[in-house]
Amino acid sequence: MNPALLKLIFMQTRGFFRRSFRGSGLGRVAFFAVGAALIGLWLLANVINAVAQRRSEPARVRMIAPLAILGFCLVTLITSAGDRAIAFTAGEVDQLFPGPFTRRQLLFYKLLKSTLLAGLTAMILSLVMLRHAQWWFACFVGTYLAVVFVMYFNIAAVMVGQTIGVAAYSRARKFIVALVIIAVFAAGKMFVGSGTTNYSAIELAQQIHASPVGRVVLAPLEPFGNAITATRASELFKWAAYAAFLLVIVLAIVVVLDANYLEAAMAASQRRYEKIRKIRGGSFLSGVGLGKQPRRHLPVFPWLGGAGPIAWRQLTNAMRSSRGLLLLLGSLALLMLAIYRLIPHNPKELLNVGVGAMLWLTFLLSGMLNFDFRGDVDQMDVLKALPINSVALTLGQLVSPVLVMSMIHIAVLLAMGTIIHNYSAIALAAALILPINLLLFCAENLVFLLFPHRPAAASPGDLQILGRKFVFLLMKGLVLMIGALIAGCFAALAWVFTGKSLVVVGAVAWIALAVECAALVPAIAWAYRRFDPSVDTPA
Repeated sequence: MNPALLKLIFMQTRGFFRRSFRGSGLGRVAFFAVGAALIGLWLLANVINAVAQRRSEPARVRMIAPLAILGFCLVTLITSAGDRAIAFTAGEVDQLFPGPFTRRQLLFYKLLKSTLLAGLTAMILSLVMLRHAQWWFACFVGTYLAVVFVMYFNIAAVMVGQTIGVAAYSRARKFIVALVIIAVFAAGKMFVGSGTTNYSAIELAQQIHASPVGRVVLAPLEPFGNAITATRASELFKWAAYAAFLLVIVLAIVVVLDANYLEAAMAASQRRYEKIRKIRGGSFLSGVGLGKQPRRHLPVFPWLGGAGPIAWRQLTNAMRSSRGLLLLLGSLALLMLAIYRLIPHNPKELLNVGVGAMLWLTFLLSGMLNFDFRGDVDQMDVLKALPINSVALTLGQLVSPVLVMSMIHIAVLLAMGTIIHNYSAIALAAALILPINLLLFCAENLVFLLFPHRPAAASPGDLQILGRKFVFLLMKGLVLMIGALIAGCFAALAWVFTGKSLVVVGAVAWIALAVECAALVPAIAWAYRRFDPSVDTPA
């Protein structure tokens, strides 16, 4: 391997830790401290839990581990996630591809870089999975080998695709997707049946291991689970050697193929860069289905003081992300069906689980639906140049995310209604969807305008990003908690003085939430007016 590439890896590693543990400004230091405290407390809780509680049986872990590794490999194979295996950064594409490096040297550079990065991931996962292992070092070695295998498998799959041709690879991947879907439905029919027989995860794993196909497919993956649950050094060495031998085989396949993967790597890198750019400047869902000519158009909205055109533009952006929204709604429907299968005879418990899941889903998805000020962070100077009142512009920005989130909630409530048949509770929740979502996105936009930031994915070393996300979630949660508490107090008084009338309680809560949102809109408009694009635009 070229010494220059080795030095580049060393400098990138040093820069990663310098960027993670250093920073100018009190804010970055505070965010780093919060992120480090969160990670530390989470890992400490897992370690204490592993020491205090009884460890999992090694036989169960050895039965589940091969299935989990196989699942990760299949997911990356049948989706575009495998493209990340050969994706380079924009700087690497510009500087290394035209440089004096052979194709194989760049491949070994990518493999070595991924292998070193897997160490940090395995370190965290080994502490998380400590309760399922007998001692930490064995858990770390087994987890590290499993993570490296998944990475090598992704690269091997991409190289095979380059060898047999891109078109054939795309057709083969679609064929594999169809086979996996058919297999899932067949397995569901076989194991679930009419819903009278419920298999646990261990029983289902036993059924798969007992089948002839399962024994053949899972046999090469068993050394990873055996290494994780090893109790002695000799046992760990034996299974780690088997796992390392499997890695050598996969690596040999990659090297022997020697496919011309640079064109695919450039395409994957470009897609990755475009997706990151879209996420940083807009919505998480806006990167789905890009590159196609839009076929659906919304009618032009009335002026409404300037709120109409702003709402039309954001709703058009949301509509062109409909593929991502449909995928999200389909996933929610499958989740509700899975919950129904797990708890078929307890509607009250099912309602509690569904409501809790919907609350957490709402809180997390609100950061992804950036069809508002958060998605216009780079167009703030254009917005300020428009002859539109700040309050009208704020209302126009809030329309799209509120409607999109309400649509998701209605889909979930309809699924819950068909399962639990508690139509009064479903109707009350549906009536409160609009003001609750409006309050939620008022809090999102107010926090964003006061403390502008860009969406970013937190890797294991990005403690500053993790701390910043936690602080912002805490601030949004505080605003929502105060609003819900005030509305809840008025609703409780209505419940007492009206003889427990759900209609009156819902109306009072709706009015209270609407008044709170009406009070927050001028605050958001004020925060928008004080936003200075030359100073407050995040880097």
